[in-house]
Amino acid sequence: MFLAKKALLRPLAEPHPVSEVAELEQEILARINRLGIGPLGLGGTTTALAVHAEVASTHIASLPVAVNLQCHSARHKEIII
Repeated sequence: MFLAKKALLRPLAEPHPVSEVAELEQEILARINRLGIGPLGLGGTTTALAVHAEVASTHIASLPVAVNLQCHSARHKEIII
């Protein structure tokens, strides 16, 4: 879960420093956006703004995966003075 949160907090325009992982992120993003789901599931060409992946070594007998989704409404800030 730490790596999922680390990936979530990476700035949108910043690709992964490892070129193979950056290429994987771009491929997954392209496939997601080709689905045509769009914002709120209403259709459209943009379903996701970015895909960020982090990798780590693990034992071959296990396959740990963590997905951390962050909705725009959860990141919205407002202040009233």
